[in-house]
Order: sequence, then structure tokens, then C-alpha cells
Amino acid sequence: MPVRISAVDLRDAARKSSAIRAQAHERGEAAPEVFLDVEVHIDRDAKAALRALGDHERESVRYVGTPRGLAGLISDVQRLGIADGVILLTRSEHQVADLMLDELAPGLKAS
Repeated sequence: MPVRISAVDLRDAARKSSAIRAQAHERGEAAPEVFLDVEVHIDRDAKAALRALGDHERESVRYVGTPRGLAGLISDVQRLGIADGVILLTRSEHQVADLMLDELAPGLKAS
């Protein structure tokens, strides 16, 4: 059964993910898939994304920037074994969905 985690940063996420996998191993179970919550605010350029974000309190790992940078973060999370995937959380409708479909999705490769 997949496990969803929130973390303050990638180091915290790696620790949590590692602990979950180790606990499964100790019980003689297969390691579950781990998914990391990532708060996302993207725009066509990083400055615009920062301006549009405002003063929202952080609840998990946060990415503010461009779709290409977000694709890089997602790739790194998987490549480094921090998590098997991410759950992208948005706080506004400010063109985020369109940018994800138009610019983020084509930049991601199935692993």
C-alpha cells in the first residue's frame, strides 16, 4: 500500500522515506511506494511565480519557479530515492494547471 509523506525539506523527506522502508524491511514486508507532497506554484518565469505566491504558510516541501525547474525537482526526488513519486499541491488556479499540462508534462519522462 502506498504511503504519502509531508516534509519540511528534501533531507527530512529522505529521512522519513528511509524510515518507512526500513520498518517494512524489519517486518519482512516489501517496501511500500512513497509519495512526497510538494506545494507548487509555477509560472513562466521564477520572479512571476514568487510575486503571485504571496505569503502562504508552508506545510510541506515547496517549489516556486518554472515548469522546467519543477520537472528537474521531480526527477531528482525519484533519482535520489527520496520518494517514488510526488503529489503536486497547488494553492491557486493562477494558470498552474495549464502550465503543468503544456510545459511540465512533456518534460517528464517515465522511469
